[in-house]
Amino acid sequence: MANHISIRMAWHNDGWNGYICKDPKINTYCCGRFSYPGDVIAYERDIDWESKPEVKGKHCSKLEKIPPCAYSINAFGTEPMKAFAKPPEWFKDGSKGVYLDLPPATVCIWPYKGMYGEDVIREAGSTQKYDYDTRLQNAKDYFDQIEEGKSLLFYYANYSNPFSNEENNRYALIGIGRLKKKGKIHYYENVSEENKRKYAGGFVWQMPLTSNYPDEGVRLPFHLYRENPEVMERLGIFPEVTGNFKYATGVLSDDDALSIIEKFINVVRYLQEIGDTSENWDERAKWFFSLTAELWKSRGPYPGMMKVLDYLEFSEAIELFKTKSTNEDQKNAINKIALFLDGKSVQLDSIKIDEKRKASIIRSWKLREDAEKDLLLGMLPRFDLSRQQIENILDVNRSNNGITSTLEAIYKNPYILAEQYIGDDYDDVISFYKIDHGALPSPDLGINYLFDKDSKERFRALCVETLIRTTEHSFLSDTIVLNQVNNRLKNLPEWKISQFKKKYFDVDEDFLNEALAIRNLNENNYIYLKKTWDDERLLERVVKDLAVRPEINIRIPITKNFFEQILYNSESPIAVKDEKKYREAIKKQADVCVKLFNKPLCVVSGAAGTGKTTIIHSILKAIEKAHGTGTAFLLLAPTGKASQRIREKTQKPASTIHSLLAANGWLNDNFTFKRNGGQKAKEYSTIIIDESSMIDLGLMAALFRCIDWNHVERLILVGDPNQLPPIGRGKVFSDIIGYLKDNAPDSLGKLERNLRQMENLVTDKGTGILQVAELYIQEKQENQDYPKSEKEIILKKIQEGGSFDKDLSIFYWKDVNDLEKVITRVIIEDIARETNKAKGTSPHDLWQAYCRKNNDYLDAGVLQVLSPYRNDNYGVDYLNAFFQALLNGENAGKYLLDGISIGDKVIQVRNRPKSNKISAYHFDNPQSKKEEVYNGEIGFTFKHKFDKYIRRLEKFSVRFETRQNILYNYGFCKNQNGSIYFNEPVENNLELAYAISIHKSQGSEFERVYLILPKRDSRLLSMELLYTGITRATFYLTIFAQEDVSCFTRLCEIAKSNLRRINSSIFEFKPLPDEIVFSTNDWYSEGKKIATLSQYYVRSKSEMNITNILSLNEIPFKYEIPLFAKDGTMYLPDFTITWKGKKYYWEHVGRLDLSKYKKHWEEKKAWYEKHFPDQLIVTYESDNQSKDIEAIIHDKFNNT
Repeated sequence: MANHISIRMAWHNDGWNGYICKDPKINTYCCGRFSYPGDVIAYERDIDWESKPEVKGKHCSKLEKIPPCAYSINAFGTEPMKAFAKPPEWFKDGSKGVYLDLPPATVCIWPYKGMYGEDVIREAGSTQKYDYDTRLQNAKDYFDQIEEGKSLLFYYANYSNPFSNEENNRYALIGIGRLKKKGKIHYYENVSEENKRKYAGGFVWQMPLTSNYPDEGVRLPFHLYRENPEVMERLGIFPEVTGNFKYATGVLSDDDALSIIEKFINVVRYLQEIGDTSENWDERAKWFFSLTAELWKSRGPYPGMMKVLDYLEFSEAIELFKTKSTNEDQKNAINKIALFLDGKSVQLDSIKIDEKRKASIIRSWKLREDAEKDLLLGMLPRFDLSRQQIENILDVNRSNNGITSTLEAIYKNPYILAEQYIGDDYDDVISFYKIDHGALPSPDLGINYLFDKDSKERFRALCVETLIRTTEHSFLSDTIVLNQVNNRLKNLPEWKISQFKKKYFDVDEDFLNEALAIRNLNENNYIYLKKTWDDERLLERVVKDLAVRPEINIRIPITKNFFEQILYNSESPIAVKDEKKYREAIKKQADVCVKLFNKPLCVVSGAAGTGKTTIIHSILKAIEKAHGTGTAFLLLAPTGKASQRIREKTQKPASTIHSLLAANGWLNDNFTFKRNGGQKAKEYSTIIIDESSMIDLGLMAALFRCIDWNHVERLILVGDPNQLPPIGRGKVFSDIIGYLKDNAPDSLGKLERNLRQMENLVTDKGTGILQVAELYIQEKQENQDYPKSEKEIILKKIQEGGSFDKDLSIFYWKDVNDLEKVITRVIIEDIARETNKAKGTSPHDLWQAYCRKNNDYLDAGVLQVLSPYRNDNYGVDYLNAFFQALLNGENAGKYLLDGISIGDKVIQVRNRPKSNKISAYHFDNPQSKKEEVYNGEIGFTFKHKFDKYIRRLEKFSVRFETRQNILYNYGFCKNQNGSIYFNEPVENNLELAYAISIHKSQGSEFERVYLILPKRDSRLLSMELLYTGITRATFYLTIFAQEDVSCFTRLCEIAKSNLRRINSSIFEFKPLPDEIVFSTNDWYSEGKKIATLSQYYVRSKSEMNITNILSLNEIPFKYEIPLFAKDGTMYLPDFTITWKGKKYYWEHVGRLDLSKYKKHWEEKKAWYEKHFPDQLIVTYESDNQSKDIEAIIHDKFNNT
């Protein structure tokens, strides 16, 4: 049985054909943080050279230089070329690089996992960190596992690819090849004898592997569809089990290979459907089918048997089973092993086992329960599971891995493993395919099927998998579930294909309900995961109970005057400049405090700058007065950074929700939540949860299970409902607000007065940030009191660009070259102006001075660049490389550790809680100890205190913004005795943070924010995303928008609210139309569905009426798209209609009783008459509106 391997490659925009990209600058993925090899391309790429006309689009063999992507670029090339490997700088012995001759269809790869294991770390006392002889042997052993002419090569791109984003990083398959020839291990030239001794001869970390392409293999034609996101997504193949795709390369079994080949067949069928001609897809399909047969034969009927025997520690039986090559022989071997273990056979074939060992083996077997025995020999050998997975399945505490079923139930239905198993880490997955291969194996293997191909067991497992993969919705319609299930199966081998129908939900309802919940509305079924249903019902029960509890009795009166005194700050600039307005605002806040104070459940809801934290601080003071200073508070937040911030602002202890769950036994070691068995938290009477909008359904339900609600007097939820929905299932905070609004309005404290805006007004700092943010408050989008006229006024001002107000500027850019120029000019001018440095001061010195303008130390909160995207040339990865070169280029040019140098701005990307602290040094109490640090914390790197000078960067320290008295250690360091002092890989913990994603910025604020707004449309770019980005700035916001105002107009459409596209039903069951749940088009392009969708997407009943009548008459239209006149001025027509070559603009006029509205309409009407005469259609509010609309349609469009 041959092994197969994955091969990581750098992304190439033109098909890995051996040619330089035709437009090198737009390929930002190849130099991304997760490219291959490491950050080599990012720091060796010469983009100016690649962009020369005589270089771009030319074959590498014809060029004078070798690009750093040479290790990947020729994977599907048809001509030979060379790669060049440079010796490490720290050799410092005159070593020379070596050229690698690469035949056609050749890539280079190296097994990094074998380079960093425990076995290669030198013993204490050694001057060297790693044992290079062991490293070299590990590499040789790795490549010995693959066979020429047999092994398959699965080419893939790590997260630096077009399919990854901040919410969902994905490995993307690029193609497949058959190994034709293994190359040789190369060595650097002219290596000194000392370095040869230390570094195993000075070997190059690259092994050339040549495939048999184009005779065998497939390249996915991404290069032909880069500008077509819909096709690109259909071409995407993402491995479900990612452990084999880490560390640059990993081994795949036949079973792993089969699951990926089945996905490739789906893509090939799609390419045939769309008529792609880049390959002969009929021939490629035939190759895949023959490959499938080959893999099934090699896999055999019992791929898990060796792991079962390993689990049993029965090495003698392993030796027996290894010798059995035919299916029948393997079946007989299992029977012999079973007879031996049951004591019914005196010996195991011809294997010699002494009596003592034999007695021990048989005794251990007899001690097992019958259900274990049945699984171990009667079921698990069918499945390609790891030994650890088998251990977890059979463990008495298997619920820690999500398995709630009995072993007997698993034996009857092994698909339960795909439904329930949650691994020890992210890579530990039992996929549907893994179980399906064992349940319905190839008929050529000669073993029985466990189930029919349309069995209820298989159907339920497919439904569960579909719902698990759909992470944002609590439920889906049966139509969507069936579509996804059937699409998953339609291109499998004939013996596996089944077409499931809606009737299955009715016929198998009782069985399905063991893992699913099915809800019916208007003869349509909606499907939940059972645990999601249970989570919703738990939240519904607790929230409703709290909402109807009687108000809290207090013995000491807490008056409005009390709150006013606490809230009033005589040093506030508003109080100094305009005390009357400040008093009015304080009274409004005090009203909210009084209203909420004695409620068992309340929500403090407000936009950025409205004073949510101040309200909480005041309520805490009032609780202490009313109930005593010993009152037990519990302050929680969903992230470590948010808990740190609320701790600082309230001066009360605060923790993350995960910390509370872990402390009370509700968190498994794999960070999944227990559903029972933990201790109830009983000691808190008041619970306050900040940043509630970030909490998904699963986390909130786990918290609710952890708390003993009989001991809780108050639950206070705090947050901004207009920020991004949680990265996870549901929209809990929004749902609770909606429920309270309808059923307990006195428990809802909505903060309307924006104190930050007031302060900026009275201090003449500008209010542009909050004016623009108003456009993207999703709560206001259906509020007719927020007229479209105000929106148009703001958008017209945005369109002009330049200075919008004293706190906001807008600049437009065309392409990446333009963006680089304008962003450099603007940022350098801004920081130069505020630091008063002499003209000609370097960007590095300006940056250092600006970051120290408020303190002696570097302050990470003074300036932040934000982007919606991670990739592309306006994404976080590209911008970080750009700003590192601009602001810290001297250090970055000297030394790097995983892409980071001394003096870089960085962000922690992994939680390091109490259970997994990181090495650190305290200034206040000089000592080294381990400390917590959380995902999202930002700081700067410094030279480590142990380094007098740096020859090779192996470690550094980081001081985070919120922890100025602590230096955290990263990298690798041994103490004076040679023992490891710390080993904290930079790549696993830190990223550059000159630019961060808007998602990462949520919960943080910065003085100056520079926000990149590209024109690219995607589901990721939403109303909530832009609102979150805008409101991160406290002092000044600069927006760099691509091309024109359309970036802004598009995102203030109701249809761009992601929160409104989530199916959730904690309190109300109102399923969204399927076209909203998985929309790919503008809603007004949906033909007959428009009437259904209009109620979700237009702003008034009158506009909905127009929409539906237009749709009924089959008159196509667009809704609220910007209309530009020749002089550049702009308005937003309600409807744009193109009819028989002529455009019409339909405006529905409403509130003419409002003078401001009337004036705006008169200006707008005059604008139409000037620029678009005879193209304006107007309707007014009236009792005969429908007749008026129908008359216009008859008159203008000749429709009866």
